[in-house]
Amino acid sequence: MPMRLIRIVMAVVLLGIATSTVYAQSDKDLAKQAKKEAKQLKKEGWKVPVGGLPMEQQLLKAYKLQAETDADEQPKYIFGQAMSGGTFYDAAKIQATELAKAELAGNISTDLTTLVTTKLENRQTGPGEATSASEIVQKGKALVSQKLKMPITLIELFRDRKEGGMEVQVRLAYDREKAMQAGMDAVDSLIK
Repeated sequence: MPMRLIRIVMAVVLLGIATSTVYAQSDKDLAKQAKKEAKQLKKEGWKVPVGGLPMEQQLLKAYKLQAETDADEQPKYIFGQAMSGGTFYDAAKIQATELAKAELAGNISTDLTTLVTTKLENRQTGPGEATSASEIVQKGKALVSQKLKMPITLIELFRDRKEGGMEVQVRLAYDREKAMQAGMDAVDSLIK
């Protein structure tokens, strides 16, 4: 009996080593992919703002979050990205960030549509109260965009434009569960 226990423990240890090797290999592949994309972006003139993480690290973080899933094997995060140009860096960054937030909100619109349709079907509407699900979803997307507090900035890059000014690229991530909660809150406030 003790020999069998030793074999089981050894099998578990070896399985753990094999699993960690697979994950390490995955990280190596992601790092290689991040390095390759960073090289291409640098070639296109993109730079990291002063004080920002190196481009390779930003990309690696983005790749890792894209691979994360929840217990149901659904993506754990939703993503939004945008590019904006302007005379000044700060103005272009703010605009790109807001556009990326709007894309984040838009990425949950399918789930919001289902939620709104269900809520509207369960609610008695009187004459003149008919509101389409798409109307509520459009209003809800704007509210969700406002309610998305502190999204994770994965990538923030800029480059100088030939005609003057700057172009800023931003990629954001937000926890899917929190985004859906913000969506439900927005829909509830619209349907009352």
